[in-house]
Amino acid sequence: MPAISNHRSFWAALGAALILAVIARALLLMSGSVSFHSDEAIVGLMARHILAGDRPTFFFGQAYMGSLDAWPVAIGFQVLGESVQTIRIVQSSLYLLVVASAYYAAWVLSHRIIVALVTALTFAVASPLLALYTTATLGGYNETLIFGHLLVALGFGAQMGYRPVDRWRWGAMGLIAGAGWWANALIVVYALPVGIYLLWRLWKTNAGAPRSTSRIIPILIGLAGFVIGSAPWWIYALQNDLTPIRFFLPEVFGGREIVGAVIPTVSLETRLVGLFLFGLPAVVGARFPWAGDYFAPVAGMVVAAIFLFALAHLARQARANSGLRPGAPALLWGIILVLCALFLLTRFASDPSGRYFLPLTLPLGIALGTLAASMPRKLIGLAFAAVPLLYFAAGQVVAASTPPGFTTQFVAQTHLPNTDDARLIAWFEDHHIEHGYTTYWLSFRLAFLSGERLRFSAALPDKSSLDYTPAFERYPPYREATDQAEQIAYLVPSINIPELDAALIGWFGDQGVTFQSAQVGDYRIYYDFQPFTPRPPLPFLQGA
Repeated sequence: MPAISNHRSFWAALGAALILAVIARALLLMSGSVSFHSDEAIVGLMARHILAGDRPTFFFGQAYMGSLDAWPVAIGFQVLGESVQTIRIVQSSLYLLVVASAYYAAWVLSHRIIVALVTALTFAVASPLLALYTTATLGGYNETLIFGHLLVALGFGAQMGYRPVDRWRWGAMGLIAGAGWWANALIVVYALPVGIYLLWRLWKTNAGAPRSTSRIIPILIGLAGFVIGSAPWWIYALQNDLTPIRFFLPEVFGGREIVGAVIPTVSLETRLVGLFLFGLPAVVGARFPWAGDYFAPVAGMVVAAIFLFALAHLARQARANSGLRPGAPALLWGIILVLCALFLLTRFASDPSGRYFLPLTLPLGIALGTLAASMPRKLIGLAFAAVPLLYFAAGQVVAASTPPGFTTQFVAQTHLPNTDDARLIAWFEDHHIEHGYTTYWLSFRLAFLSGERLRFSAALPDKSSLDYTPAFERYPPYREATDQAEQIAYLVPSINIPELDAALIGWFGDQGVTFQSAQVGDYRIYYDFQPFTPRPPLPFLQGA
């Protein structure tokens, strides 16, 4: 760790940022505005299965996004019990590490407390995008940010000489990058620029040992660490026909055949729109990730202008005057450029939420910090930096107080509020029904909330188009159990998808069966079929 000229100021600034983060997160959790959906429920179910002895490698039903995030959740369940609240507590604890690691990375790159403090405050207050995906887990975003910040700090602070005492850094960076690659491929946004920076420094440095040795040994140590850290990814690939590798390949190489890889191809024009009108505005708080419109657009333009000015200042003052150490601005710009390039070139450009832009928070926070540090007085700089922070806070307040609240669903039809969950579970328990067919967004949520007493197959489409893909069946044992159950029900979010309701009723009539129905909140339940129970395949599904 770099020498700290004023230990008390260093730790006081970090403590202040963490206290603010705790307060902000506590208020968010107390608001009850973060909804719970099946993607998050699957992480909880994986954690539950880990405690039962299972060892999943990836997120259920797909060959990417490792199960790492489920492990701290499993520990939380062991200590605090299985609940949505425990998941949120675990994620919030990881979030505090996100804030602390961002502070440390900014300190390593600047050696200036004001830069580190402003960066940490950017995470502590948090845009609605950052607040959402560090509270409701979709599988490893907190860990990715932590790993990325540590890679930046360790990579920039690494010694280039042939000193054995420095080898641990290379091994640690390899382990972190490897574990990050297994957990979430988004780690490449940090790892690639850091790797290029390290190779450049190795090429330029001669620490007295033969140049070839001083270059090769650290690289080999780092590669060994990467292989060890990403071992679960490689083992799964070797045992499953290289599925994780093929997922990242174009469709012509079989990428779409992989369960969980149903991601549409989009045009370059659509990618550019996603980059500039959806992704980047979400990072600076100008758009909620679940909405298509902009939040307080005039204020948002001011905040965007401040960040653009901060980035321009970072580009102009590439050395000491920027408040950063030589080489740091290039590394930060590398993170920005790699993320934008990956978004424009990969299949994930179809996601309009903005979650893949989370790594930009670090370079934006550091750029804001360097701008604040360049002001003639610290108070003026902090006041200037406070404008985006106040905008972030206002965004969180508005999002928490207006429907739908914080939600990971960016399609309105798939946002199913949690208000009727307990009533649904009670209804099924009263009627002794444990299996059935429903949509993905209800199947796994009810499974987790009921302690897997309810194991419904995700055999129904989740949108009015009635499009369906087998990828919805992320955990085949639920389908197998439902297909074998004597008493089942069909559960439909009738308010959100009336087309599905009508299609089912028509199909039941075509089959010549009668049934009972019940309405529980926004959901319709069909059960007690006579003279037989109709089962999939469903003829009205599109694309099945």
